[in-house]
Amino acid sequence: MVSDYVGKRVADIGCGLSFFSEIFDHTELYLVFDNDESIKHELKKSAGTGKFTIARTGDICSDEAVQELIDNDIDTIICFNTLEHISDDKTAMANMVRGVREHGHICIIVPALNILYGTLDVFDGHYRRYSKKSLLGLIENLPVRVELLHYMNMIGGIGWFIKSRILKEKSFKTENFKIISTLVPVISSSERRIKPPFGLSLVLVLKKLHD
Repeated sequence: MVSDYVGKRVADIGCGLSFFSEIFDHTELYLVFDNDESIKHELKKSAGTGKFTIARTGDICSDEAVQELIDNDIDTIICFNTLEHISDDKTAMANMVRGVREHGHICIIVPALNILYGTLDVFDGHYRRYSKKSLLGLIENLPVRVELLHYMNMIGGIGWFIKSRILKEKSFKTENFKIISTLVPVISSSERRIKPPFGLSLVLVLKKLHD
C-alpha cells in the first residue's frame, strides 16, 4: 500500500498496541507516539531494546514532538487511522511536515467521506471523516508534494454505511472483524489494479520538498 515510500527511520503517530510488522521489520529505528497512558505502559515492555523506541511525548501537536522527530532524523512518518482522533488536525499535519527529514515521506490513512459518518464513528471517537478536498486542505502552503491519493476498501465503505448510518450500531462486533479479515486480501488485490471511486478509507502520501 505505502511500503514503497517507507525509509529506515520511521515514526508511527498514534501507533496503539499493534504496530505494522511489515514496516517495522525493515527499519533501523521505529519511534512510536501515543497519548494513551495505558497503551504507553504496555509499549514500555517492548521499548528500549533494539530499534523500538517510545517518544517522550505522545502529542504530535506539540513543539516537543517536532523536535524529537528532528533529533531522531526521521525520514518517514506513518499516521494510520489517527488524524481523525485529533481535534487540531491542521497543527498535527503541519508538525509532521516540520519534523520529517527533507525529501522524507508522510504516509497517512484516514476514514473517508462525511456521508459515512455515523454511530460507529461516534463510538470510536472520530471528530470527522475526510474527503480528498478536506484532506488536501490540511497541506495548503506546506512544502510538500502529493505522491499518492486514493480511496481504499469500497466494500468496507458500503458495510460501514449500512451498520453506522442505517442500522446505527454503537459497538464493533466480533463477526465484523472476522468478515474484514477474510475480505481484506481479496479487496487489496483488486484495488491494487483498479482504484475505487470511493471507500472506507483515504490514503495520502506526501513528500517533503524542503525545510
